[in-house]
Amino acid sequence: MPMLPRSQTAYSPPDQTGDGVASGASGGVSGGMPLADRLAARIQELEAELRELQHRAKNSLQLVISLLKLQAGRIRDPDARAAYEQTMVRIEALAILYRQLHESGAGTHVDLGRYVTALCEAVREGTPGALSRVPVTVNSDPIQIGLYEAMPLGLIIAELVTNCLHHAFPDDGWIRITVRQQGDSGRARLTVEDNGRALPAGFDTTSEDGMMLAEALAGQLGDTLSTDSDAAGTTASVSFPV
Repeated sequence: MPMLPRSQTAYSPPDQTGDGVASGASGGVSGGMPLADRLAARIQELEAELRELQHRAKNSLQLVISLLKLQAGRIRDPDARAAYEQTMVRIEALAILYRQLHESGAGTHVDLGRYVTALCEAVREGTPGALSRVPVTVNSDPIQIGLYEAMPLGLIIAELVTNCLHHAFPDDGWIRITVRQQGDSGRARLTVEDNGRALPAGFDTTSEDGMMLAEALAGQLGDTLSTDSDAAGTTASVSFPV
């Protein structure tokens, strides 16, 4: 059999590879399916897996909430009770987020206004006594926010609203939450206001675990938590990426 000269190589058609898979996105097939179709099918598989993970996270958090509620009646110490209630608020903030992600089917983004409204209702309803009747209003620009920004932001809101509700409110007390886009900066700003009692002079946010957590979470969002308090009430704000 004649040998090929060293300078020559065997010819292979340009639209095929050794295993028969097309080298172009739509020019060849593997198993009868174009590469573009196989990529689209794989994306659908990954999206389905993501929705299943979100569904499991939602169910797991709901289970944790149910188990904690079973222990509620056994807590007698006031400090332990307060810590328990705040823990429930934090878990509920995450549970609401995963529930809305699962319901929307939007992948990793939620409607921020809808999320904040549901979260504030849960915090208010979980507050014992007359403070649960303090109205909380939410006014948000139409913003879709990613999961990894919504998690720290939701926890910050839970801490701030809880802090507001534990002020000594007048008969006409209120809490207002606004979320506004900041031009073309790629960021938005959350503002939480109330007309409750002013914070004590020289108040240190690091002296309370909840506010210290909010400060740390604000850092994750690339900002610092700003607070201002006087006789007219307290305002706290933080910016975040969108």
